[in-house]
Amino acid sequence: MLRITTIDSGATTTFRVEGRLVGAWVAELERCCISIKKAEPARKLEIDMSDIDFVDKKGEVLLERLFLDGAKLHGGNPFMTSIVAGIVEHSKLRYGI
Repeated sequence: MLRITTIDSGATTTFRVEGRLVGAWVAELERCCISIKKAEPARKLEIDMSDIDFVDKKGEVLLERLFLDGAKLHGGNPFMTSIVAGIVEHSKLRYGI
């Protein structure tokens, strides 16, 4: 199960994501992000994953894509901090970011 809470503040929308980022829930987070960016292309996105306890490969791919599109990723717990660090490192190596 996944819970996504939307927090708007100024020019930024933060999605607080709780649970497991797996399967169909990956597509749900992607739909949320696409919806915001379509409505307001200049809006900044932040993904707060402090309460995520598992991410499958599709979830990691989505998080990397969001990062490459400019979203800020916040791990907040040791598991997610490790995932975020891996995404950032992989992006640096692969895309020279």
